[in-house]
Amino acid sequence: MSMSVLLNKLALDIDTAMDAHNVHNLKDAIETITSLDRSLFTQVEKATLDFFAANAFSGIRHATNQHNDWAWIQPTIESEIYHLRSALLALGSLTTLEIGNDLKLRITTNLANALNHIGRFVEAIELWDQATSEHKEFSMAIGNRALALFWYARYIEGSEMQALFLKQSRAAFAKAVELHVEDHANEHMMRWLQHLDTLANWNEMTPRMPTFKNGRSKAEKKYRKWCVRSRLVLNPANDLTEAVDSLQDTLVLPPITILAPENGADLPAPYAIFNQLKQEFVASRFLVFEALGERHAPLHFSDRGVTLYDALDYRCYRLWVEKLKMAFLSSHAILDKIAYLINDYWKLQLPVRSVNFNSIWFSEIRPNPKLSAAFSSSDNWPLRGLFSLSRDFYYKSRPDLPLDPEAKILHEIRNHIAHKYLRVHDGTLYYAEGERTRNGHEISFPVSEAELVTSSVKLLKLVRSSLIYLSAAVAHEEAKKASTQERGIVFPMPVTAVDDRYRI
Repeated sequence: MSMSVLLNKLALDIDTAMDAHNVHNLKDAIETITSLDRSLFTQVEKATLDFFAANAFSGIRHATNQHNDWAWIQPTIESEIYHLRSALLALGSLTTLEIGNDLKLRITTNLANALNHIGRFVEAIELWDQATSEHKEFSMAIGNRALALFWYARYIEGSEMQALFLKQSRAAFAKAVELHVEDHANEHMMRWLQHLDTLANWNEMTPRMPTFKNGRSKAEKKYRKWCVRSRLVLNPANDLTEAVDSLQDTLVLPPITILAPENGADLPAPYAIFNQLKQEFVASRFLVFEALGERHAPLHFSDRGVTLYDALDYRCYRLWVEKLKMAFLSSHAILDKIAYLINDYWKLQLPVRSVNFNSIWFSEIRPNPKLSAAFSSSDNWPLRGLFSLSRDFYYKSRPDLPLDPEAKILHEIRNHIAHKYLRVHDGTLYYAEGERTRNGHEISFPVSEAELVTSSVKLLKLVRSSLIYLSAAVAHEEAKKASTQERGIVFPMPVTAVDDRYRI
């Protein structure tokens, strides 16, 4: 049987089984895909197989009504996400035009839909934007993005920013309906459009995109534009646009209700921790920016006169590489510090030495992880997204945990920078991935300079998303407190921002 005939048969079998809600046949299709020798397929065919597997898992999820399940651990949707990500990895930088069909658009949109379902709306919006950048009239991506913007708005502090999100949500719903979304979605989107029209007269409402000075020097202007274009600003507005030159890092924790501290002058612990997380993030972000700017520059003077032996493997001994390593370690450390804030705010009372981004969610880890009672019945959508993001990372004790096919690479890079040593090679002259496969990497881990750059930016994006989900999760909890609890007498505690002129 030729590959094209096999793929067509799989597509028909899965579509038929999905229409009939036939879980048995969907599982058979997944087993067939898993048993195939991937080395016989092209990259596009490999991506197609993963896309089919993801569709089969989605079919199982809907046939068994799991799509209405709010359980935090859902192996079916996690498998769906894993295969969709694997499909995008297989396609690499290929465009829709090069592939010759809309496969990449469908994979990207489906992945965004799945991530949004489990609370990862920041990453979902970027994926929908990628889809519509290739096909500006891809109506399902436009419509699904509109709904994510609506729910994102409820977690945003500031009425003008909320209005900006809601107006863009309304415009996107209108465009999706105008472009004729699929029949099953049209009525749903029309209802949302009508609901938004009851909230305001959007023709008269003109919320403004926030602006921030883009710097006095050319270097600062370039830096701030890079932050926006890379979607690395701690500001929800960066999820609406990359078309402005500068945005301020305005993300903060919302107002929270706490017991009065003994020393009323102290900044409450959650705010103090969040301050530190933000400062470490922006410092790591700038190190990455500097490293990328120096990547193709002449040798830095600090690297001159340093005696090194040539290992004959085209290794990069440069300051910019070490800046990336430092930024990578610092960014990764923020994730465990997020766990400290979760421990404090949700009053989990876990010993500090046992708190990390992987374990904070569980009351028991071995032999099988058991979700903490504080989270197991929670309807906190962004907190669920933060939990899901923690499962993007590889942990040696739980190798089946990650949702990301590249999770182990991030783990190995971090582990070798911190405890062993990372070898960074010129990617055009040395095949680091092949070296890892052939010879293992117990002591050293070889990567290309391009892999280190990509991984560092990817990690920054994950940390940014984590901080947004954390702030939104606290906003959710505070709204729930306000609506369901007797709060008694509440005294406001003024919290003022530090003026840039007086930062010490």
